[in-house]
Amino acid sequence: MYGQVSSKQFSGTLHGLMRFYVLHLVSQRKYYGYEIMETIREKTGGAWNFSSGALYPLLKRMERDGLIRGYSDGERNVYEITEEGRAALAKAKDKLAALLENWDNYRGLLEDFVGKEELVRLSVVGYQNQFRFLKDAVMLLDRPEAFDLLRRVKVEVDTQLYWINNKLNEVNK
Repeated sequence: MYGQVSSKQFSGTLHGLMRFYVLHLVSQRKYYGYEIMETIREKTGGAWNFSSGALYPLLKRMERDGLIRGYSDGERNVYEITEEGRAALAKAKDKLAALLENWDNYRGLLEDFVGKEELVRLSVVGYQNQFRFLKDAVMLLDRPEAFDLLRRVKVEVDTQLYWINNKLNEVNK
């Protein structure tokens, strides 16, 4: 319908992300389809229950596109990445990194799309999510790497807190 985005259209964006995440998974080792579904469910905290009705057609398209190879091990289908898939995954990771590194360039688009108030709310949620992510990441690092990461984060947070305190003082006058 004109002027409305269907859930199918929106889910297409998420399926595009899942295509590259599945490619990432099978780049690490061979996977059964069920393992892919379970890994996605686990990594998203159950927020995304990727059904077999969505996964297996995606896997078939990825096979047809030459990104993965599927074969039977006698019991189940096994999926592994191809060289073409590795190249596509590297390119996708580079594009995602560039997008995230230049996220500030897209603020105007997001503000126009979701509105200023919603963008502010999403920014607060984003900070909370980033902090949880940082806490988890630090647990995975050895002591010197964790120390270096936390020191760099502290410098950035101190700079942001300085700005926030100045703005609070301005608003409070």
